[in-house]
Amino acid sequence: MITHAKDDVTTVVGVTSNRLLAEGVHRDWLRRKYVQALVRYAGVACVILPTIDAEDEELDNLAIMGRLDGLLLTGDESNIDPAVFNSSAAGRLKLTSQHDVQAGVRDRPRDRLSTAAIEKAIAVGMPILGICRGLQELNLYFGGTLHPSLSEWGPESGQMHAEKPGLPRDRQYDTAHSVKICPDGVLLPIAGAAEAHVSSLHNQGIEKLGAGLKPEAWASDGLIEAASVIGAPTLQLGVQWHPEWHAETDSLSKRLFNAFGAACVAYRIKRDRGIL
Repeated sequence: MITHAKDDVTTVVGVTSNRLLAEGVHRDWLRRKYVQALVRYAGVACVILPTIDAEDEELDNLAIMGRLDGLLLTGDESNIDPAVFNSSAAGRLKLTSQHDVQAGVRDRPRDRLSTAAIEKAIAVGMPILGICRGLQELNLYFGGTLHPSLSEWGPESGQMHAEKPGLPRDRQYDTAHSVKICPDGVLLPIAGAAEAHVSSLHNQGIEKLGAGLKPEAWASDGLIEAASVIGAPTLQLGVQWHPEWHAETDSLSKRLFNAFGAACVAYRIKRDRGIL
């Protein structure tokens, strides 16, 4: 385990959950890989942030974020509903229905959570690490758009970035392709190289980059694989791949969580001293 702080105060990160509807029962859930990577390689404790139903959106669902030191936007198989990110709170209320959750298709309760969490994190200058779906959420938040399907955008791209169902689950998260890293961005000092090999398991991808984001890495087909928030006071970065799966053996993955953990500690210290 990595411990960044030299005091006894715990640095705490909020982690977005997803909605699971099984046998008519709604559950919030996430994979433990995210928590394990945060604890072991970022050196932080975790608070799981619950998803948000439309009828609860006007409540202060995320009051806890005022006590947190970072935000992790997790991945998930569900596609994002851009209407949740592009509508006002009143408009999003109209999106509620029995079809809010469909496994592998949509998860509007998660969309509402991420919209609110990103807004709060940006407002206070909190460190953010977005993973896969989390990068796409950041892009939509800043006014960008997504390719609804990479296979429809380009058959070769669809094949490059798709899941590999014939492999065991952990092997699906092995490196799948390389990315070129921006020479003047925040990712290069973390990666320590101008090129890296990353995993790839996603159906959607960035079409138009949000106005508040800077591209940080690209795949060979031109797809943006990482982006950071322009002018951020701390690390606010999203990556399209999954560093949580093999952080123990993959140096870039470990470096990402190390850097995120260090940013969260620095944020906590400033917050505790009242200088944010």
